Amino acid sequence: MGIQPDETRTGMVVRTIRDRIEARALTPGARLPSIRAMAETSNVARSTVVDAYDRLAAEGVIRSRPG
Repeated sequence: MGIQPDETRTGMVVRTIRDRIEARALTPGARLPSIRAMAETSNVARSTVVDAYDRLAAEGVIRSRPG
């Protein structure tokens, strides 16, 4: 899960989530990794994960639910 040339850290997290969805490691209704956990495993700042999750939600790839 490394960063590709010309890819931002946010883009790397977006790609990671998309890859997990395509591989069916994340199925409809499944919970995403917490912001903190994703930041730690991706070795990025929490704000980067928030940006990535926001981008995915805006694109309709994921849905945000309270709680």
